[in-house]
Order: sequence, then structure tokens, then C-alpha cells
Amino acid sequence: MRHERLSRLTWLAVLALPLLAWAGPVLEPAFSSSDNYGETYSFTVDLEDGTFISAQFSVTNVGPGSRHGICRATVVRPGRKTWAPSTRVGGDDWGYDKATNTLKVGACTLHTGNGTHLTLPLDGGLIRIVFEEPLTPKAPPNAEVVLGNTRYQHEVLVPFSAVKVTLQLPGATAPLVLTGGGYSDHSHSTVVPAKLARSWVRFRSLRGPENLLILGREGHDGEYGPVYLWSVGGEPRNLESFELRRLDNGKSKSAQWEAEVSGEGGPWTLRSTSQLLRSAPVQDLGMLGSLVKSVVGSPVTYVMRAVLERAGHPPVEGLMEVTLDEG
Repeated sequence: MRHERLSRLTWLAVLALPLLAWAGPVLEPAFSSSDNYGETYSFTVDLEDGTFISAQFSVTNVGPGSRHGICRATVVRPGRKTWAPSTRVGGDDWGYDKATNTLKVGACTLHTGNGTHLTLPLDGGLIRIVFEEPLTPKAPPNAEVVLGNTRYQHEVLVPFSAVKVTLQLPGATAPLVLTGGGYSDHSHSTVVPAKLARSWVRFRSLRGPENLLILGREGHDGEYGPVYLWSVGGEPRNLESFELRRLDNGKSKSAQWEAEVSGEGGPWTLRSTSQLLRSAPVQDLGMLGSLVKSVVGSPVTYVMRAVLERAGHPPVEGLMEVTLDEG
């Protein structure tokens, strides 16, 4: 039981590192000896049948010990219970294979070359995700945040790609084969997770007639950055700020959020339409959460279906994420 709790403490700390580019191959972690080091390769998939999948390959020193590798996923299917498998391994059980350009974390593998391939055999199930596009790192405007002698760096690996998913749920007699759109990014941080941001908002329209991304970070000092918009076929464009508003009474199990994003050509209004997921790992630990709250804070993430509204343009549907501290 103690080992299980320590494992959970380690990977939940990575959740607080919403996770840039440096010299080595894109999938080779730039390991740091900092106690607050966390590096994550994140993938978001929005499938035609309404299924949402996120997957992460992480390396971190946050939590007990150091050089941990974490492979985790979240699968939300319409009308089904959320499946959120994960595994945590020590430093001897993760690594980058230069010959095959593959990052391995336990039995999970992430490979790029002819497209991008993820294989996650977790908790009696299997997730295979194939992106048509290879990983091509690009740093959006103001993607580096410097706090004292620590820094957080962010790069987009795949802004938009067609994807194919093979999903074998635990106990299922046959796999599901699904298609849709996907996104990937990479982050590297030595910032104490609790000090990195007051709030984040993300919007990703990955399938449909118009594909675009919006990302915004609000710092604890009231400053904003990075904040940007990226439309398919274009370049990421720097924006100014955003204002988050919760529209329900704050006690509903299904939260409703709105964000107004300001900048040249704006404003843009993001409005949630339905909630897919609420993740509150520190709160879920109960009293044990107090052991890590001072380092990671108490981050809560809402994942929602949402719509982007702009004057003179048709609405754009996509996925909206809101992360903030509800300690």
C-alpha cells in the first residue's frame, strides 16, 4: 500500500507540469538533476465517435526518489466509465533508443519517423495510436517562462494530424478501431509546480472544417504568457491575455466555463458545452495530499466539449481544458 501511494504521489506531481526545444533528438529527454525537474510528451486525440484520449510519457524527479518514468492514459468514451491506466518505473526501466528513435517507459513505446506511433499496454488493456504526421518541434511565441533560476519550456510537436487508434479495453473480446484528429506537445520544467501558473486554458479543434489551437497561461504575478492562437496552415500568433469565468454555481459536478481571449483580431470567446472529465489528483488523496500540496499545489483540470465564437465567423467546435488551483 505504501508503494502504491508513493507511486501515485509521483505521477500526480507530473500533472502539475503542463509540459522545449534543445539540441538532442526530439524524443531524448534532456534530463536535469533538479528536484523539481519534470519532462512530458503529451498527446490529445479527438475521435469521430466522440471518444477522447490523452496519453503521456513523463520523466521526473518530483516526489520520492528521482529519475522516475511514467506512462499514463485517459480514455473517455460516450456513455462509458472513464478508464485511466498508468504505470511508474525506475530509472533503469525507461530510456531513449537512438537507433530506432524510440522512447520507452516500461512496456510503453513512443516512436517517430514515418508518422508517430504510440503503444501503451496498460492494466490489462492496450492503446495504439498512429499519427500520420511525424514529430516536428516548433516553439510558439513566449514559450519559455523564467522564474528566478528555474524555467519552463513548451513546444508543439504535432499541431494537427489525422490519427488512427486501436483500443483494446480490459475484458473486451475484440479491439475497437477508430479515427479522428490528434495533437502533441512537449514540456520541460525545473519550476516548482505550484509556482508555475495560476491558471491555464487550452482549446483544440482537431477535426471538422476548421482546425485551430488556443493556449493561455496566467502567472501568479498576474502576467500572461504564453498566450497564442494557431490555425492550420498558418503560424502561431501571439495574443495578450484571457479571462476565465465559471458559469455554474461552483458546486455542480458538471462545471461550465467560459474564457474570453484578447489580442489582435479578437476577442474570442470559448464556451463549454459538456464536461468530459474532472481530474483532481491531490484532492483525491485526502489527508495524504497535504504531503505534496506545498510543492504541486492542488491542481484541478476540467476537460470539456466547447465552442469558439468569433464575430463574423462560424462557431468552431473542439476540446477545452481549464486548469487552476482549487486548494
